[in-house]
Amino acid sequence: MTIYYDVATILKSVGALTEMDATLPTGSDMGVRIAYINDALGEWADTYTWTDLRKTVYINTTDASTTSVGLPTDFREPMSSLVEFNSNGYNTDYTLINASDRFSKQSSDKYAYVTGTFLNKSLQIPNGLPSGASLQFDYMCFPSSVVTTTDYVPISSSQYLVKKVASMVLQARSDSRYPLLQQEAQRLLANAIEEQNVPFGKSNQIPMDKSFIMGVDG
Repeated sequence: MTIYYDVATILKSVGALTEMDATLPTGSDMGVRIAYINDALGEWADTYTWTDLRKTVYINTTDASTTSVGLPTDFREPMSSLVEFNSNGYNTDYTLINASDRFSKQSSDKYAYVTGTFLNKSLQIPNGLPSGASLQFDYMCFPSSVVTTTDYVPISSSQYLVKKVASMVLQARSDSRYPLLQQEAQRLLANAIEEQNVPFGKSNQIPMDKSFIMGVDG
């Protein structure tokens, strides 16, 4: 079962590593460490397509012909095709393409593309949607920033976040323990990526032969 932690829990674990005291920081240190958490979340989000950041857009049309639909402000990139759920039980897929590819499409093609600027993106469906259409598609979002100690961090790899933030604290102090914690954070990040790549319900089948090297054919 995936457990998500709040900022207070993360910061207490960080304190246990950096101060040998599992208590919350005070004063300006609190603001700095919350900023570190947000920096670490942004770096984590940039490294992989995380299921933690997967959301779904639901679209229900009311106009006679809908050709543009606004997207959430946390939209980052699409993760699936756009699917229309038809009353006859058969679904229609609208392939999500790069905007630059739209010029090679035919008027009868079922497709859509994303356009717009940061925080103001929309989904364009050139051939329109009928009134009463019901559609949805998955997308990857930007992680939500945390502000207070009661906010939950949108990441299931909590130990990576603890080690990463602790390493940032120690780096700012020029503490010699910084490289070790940074290496541990990177190891935990690599493990998280590996675990997400394992199909649900399957075990990770990595050969135990000591001569086996990851990424090298044997």
